[in-house]
Amino acid sequence: MGRNFPDALGSWREIRHLVQDKSTSGMSRVAILMAFCLILPALGAAQNAPGKPHNAENQKCAALAQMNLENAPGGPAVIMSARLVDVPPSGLEQGFVIPSGYGSTSSQIATRIHQYCEVAGYVAPQNKFLLRLPLPNDWNQNFFFNACGGFCGYLDGRKCNLALARGYASATGNGGHDSALGFDGVWAANAPELQKDFGWRSNHVVTLIAKAITTHYYGRPIKRSYMAGNSKGGQAVLLEAQKFPDDFDGLMPSAPVYEYTARNTIAAAWFAQAVSDGQGGSVLNAAAAEAVHKSVLEHCGAQAGVEEGLVTDPPSCKWQPEMILCASGSSGQDCLNAKQVAAVKRLMTPATNSKGEILYAYPYIPGTETQWEGWNYFGYFIRPTVGGYPPRFANLDLPRQFLRYFVDEKMREKGDALSFNFDRDPATLDRARKMYDATSVDLRAFKARDGKMLMWHGWADGAIAATSSIGYYESVMKFMGGRKQTEDFFRLYLVPGVHHGGGGPGLTEFDALTALENWVEKGQPPEKLIACRLANGIVERCRPLFPYPVLAHYSGKSDPKQADSFIRYDPSQR
Repeated sequence: MGRNFPDALGSWREIRHLVQDKSTSGMSRVAILMAFCLILPALGAAQNAPGKPHNAENQKCAALAQMNLENAPGGPAVIMSARLVDVPPSGLEQGFVIPSGYGSTSSQIATRIHQYCEVAGYVAPQNKFLLRLPLPNDWNQNFFFNACGGFCGYLDGRKCNLALARGYASATGNGGHDSALGFDGVWAANAPELQKDFGWRSNHVVTLIAKAITTHYYGRPIKRSYMAGNSKGGQAVLLEAQKFPDDFDGLMPSAPVYEYTARNTIAAAWFAQAVSDGQGGSVLNAAAAEAVHKSVLEHCGAQAGVEEGLVTDPPSCKWQPEMILCASGSSGQDCLNAKQVAAVKRLMTPATNSKGEILYAYPYIPGTETQWEGWNYFGYFIRPTVGGYPPRFANLDLPRQFLRYFVDEKMREKGDALSFNFDRDPATLDRARKMYDATSVDLRAFKARDGKMLMWHGWADGAIAATSSIGYYESVMKFMGGRKQTEDFFRLYLVPGVHHGGGGPGLTEFDALTALENWVEKGQPPEKLIACRLANGIVERCRPLFPYPVLAHYSGKSDPKQADSFIRYDPSQR
């Protein structure tokens, strides 16, 4: 059954030789020709049968390129390509930034998906997207959108893979523009339309178009829609709940930079000025961060009642940098000099103007020092990877990019971290706040349509302090009428030792997405998550994560590396 077309041609040549051979009788020639006429269709069937489903799916996928989206909701849009892609035996690939919250943080994602249809296109003017559609028999009838982070400007199909592996029709976008990876703001210069798309419009219109393509491809409606994103992506998720509550049933923002304008200008300038050495560098370095971390753990590494090597409740940690001030005239690996002490003290102080009025309320907290590299001194804030983020001193870089290119319709000639004036400059940011911030606490429409939101934030986040998510959550609780009225649809989880969206020395392995799915689809509120730490692929320790404000405390019994050895502790009930 395995003979292919070249083999069949070989057989034909052999038969033709026999027919033309003068030694073959007339009757034999007729018999040979009749036999070949019977064999040839069978050979063709054997060749084509295995490929028929594959060819049909190829055609079904490729046909999407002809789809007219000029008048579709969210459009006009154009599909640039549609092709069938095979999943390698090793599974689906993670991106250069491997996030927590999806179960496993291994570099390859195990999946039952063997093929998918990849659709690439754009929504006017420059909102590029990728949509990966599992074959119809593999589709779970749900839709997933993973929002871009940073200043966006890139299109990475691997951001689709975590949901694709579960059977979702999974999409991502470029945030409305193309740019260099990292904090490149030049694309926003003199481009108010692109600023608007990046600020709030892009993910909404791409979602509408991607959903239209999805329902057209499968010929069936979407049952449930989910969205996730970290950092700027987390801000985008909150914006969906605030501005477009009907787009998604379940939302999973992590480390959302909802005060996007203030974090990229006021806060970044405050932090950069705090650590500046006066020559474009920082008074801090890896040795200083390590000294801080060692001292912090000595004071606050057993907050849950057992030594864990993690700061599990940073707001209650009373550590101060003066505790490790080097003795006069000395220096060492375990102490800070006077300039470093002053720098760290300011990093851990809210940004204020000369009147003492708070301009940004969420400074660095103990435990974040494991991710100061790349933010408070030059280096990699995400581990070096092929195609990953370049090394930076982000708090120094951000204000220059944001003030010059994002804030106004026309490019500003001046603006940078070290010259930022905390009395004068904040008043010039009103337009940007309206464009980029996701600070509304009115989530009534999202709750009314039975939407559910699970937000999480790493306590060791060196990009934006987890206390900012507490600030937003508490503001929502106040607006919505209390804790119970909020927990009905919105819960916050804080994860010890986790950096900005993933990584770090803490409990990086947990599955928030499945918890959200069960809440949306089965009506099962997530009473706790189980977060673990792996060492060489082996589970090293686990502990429960309870919804804010509940903490996990060691019971004093059993193995403290096991999750069931911890109990709930609600500080609000004291």
